[in-house]
Amino acid sequence: MEPLIAAELDKETLSRLYLKEKLSLRAIAKMYDVSYFCVQYRCKQYGIKARPKTSKRIHIDKAILQRLCIKEGKSSKEVAELLSCSFVTVRERCREYGIPLKGQQLKRITKDQLQNLYVTDRKSTREVAKVLGCSSETVRTRCKQLGIPLRKAARDGLKIDHADLKRLYLLEGRNMTDIANKWGCSVATISNRLKKLGLTKSSKKSALHKVTNTKQALRKRS
Repeated sequence: MEPLIAAELDKETLSRLYLKEKLSLRAIAKMYDVSYFCVQYRCKQYGIKARPKTSKRIHIDKAILQRLCIKEGKSSKEVAELLSCSFVTVRERCREYGIPLKGQQLKRITKDQLQNLYVTDRKSTREVAKVLGCSSETVRTRCKQLGIPLRKAARDGLKIDHADLKRLYLLEGRNMTDIANKWGCSVATISNRLKKLGLTKSSKKSALHKVTNTKQALRKRS
C-alpha cells in the first residue's frame, strides 16, 4: 500500500487517528511515511494532548516462575526470553512471590555447605540441589565459583536406561532439564544421549500425538 501524503495529516485527521482510533504515533508516522518525531511535533503544533499512558500488568504464574528460576536455575533474562516479556517484569514478579533469582541463589550457597554435602557426604549435585532448594545446575555453577572440583568419574560412568529415557522424553513429554535432574547429570549429557538414540523434538511431538489419539480412542470405546 502506498504511504499517504504527509500534507494531508491535518489537525482533524491527526485527532481522529490518535484520539478516536487510538493509533500510536509510530503507526501514524508509518502510514504517512514520516518520522515519529514529525507526528509528535504536529501533535504539539495542533494542541493535541498525549493520551494517558496505560501500563498493562503482565501476569506470570508463580509455579512457572518457581520451576524456571529454582528447579531449572535459569536467569531472569533466560526466563524473559521464554515467556516473551522483559527481564524487569520477571524480576518484579520474583520479588512479589519471594522467589530468589539465579544470582541470589548462588550467593546464598556457602562453601561450607557444599563441602559438607558434596565433598564430605558424597551426595550428587541433584541430591545437594534438593537439600538446598535449587537446581543441580546451580550447584555445579557454585562449585566452580568456589573452586570445588566436580566428580568427573561419576559422570563418565553414568548409566541411563534407554527405555526409561524414551518413556520420559517421548511418552511423558518431560523436558531435558527434568530428565537431567532425575539422573543428577547435565542437560548436555541428556541431549547427547537423545541424539545417539535418534530422538528429536519432532519425534517427541509425534509420540505425544499418538498417545493423545490413543487416549481419545479408548475414551470413545468406554
